[in-house]
Amino acid sequence: VPQCFHFTWLGPYENKSHLPKENCESRVGDFNGIPCEMPLVATTNDSLPDVKALWHNATLNREHYLCQMSPGYSCVKYSYIFKGGSKLTHTPHIRYVCDISVYLPHAVQNITYMCAKVNSSNGCFRQRHSTGMQVEACVCTSRVGLIPCNRAPALTSRLPGLAIALLGILHTLIV
Repeated sequence: VPQCFHFTWLGPYENKSHLPKENCESRVGDFNGIPCEMPLVATTNDSLPDVKALWHNATLNREHYLCQMSPGYSCVKYSYIFKGGSKLTHTPHIRYVCDISVYLPHAVQNITYMCAKVNSSNGCFRQRHSTGMQVEACVCTSRVGLIPCNRAPALTSRLPGLAIALLGILHTLIV
């Protein structure tokens, strides 16, 4: 059975000692349109997750970070990226840094890797907000025995942002 990566990278995360106490409910709360999948992951130096290294690391229990791609499902990489713009304020359930454009002009805020039922089998869908935040959902189909396809920084096709809303609705319905 093909597999997909399945976890949420928290992005820049200052107090990693709190991570064992956190779960998706505490991270997204009432913002149920924001995908979150356990386990929650933080990385050294807040670097992007190296899923290729995760896949090839025989000492790690990588099954903990994978899901089976069931019939009718696809692999999804759902990212929140700040591309600059107006200042952002702190929201209780979503961690933003004020004036982030000065320090991190193209910063990925978080990424959720998951298996989901979506209307498209391949491509990336983007939605930009006036705050400078961009939401990107990349959808793909993995093959048996190969590294999950939702590892890529971004897939090549670009389709309208409406699909992001559809993905959020579908993900909410199946979880």
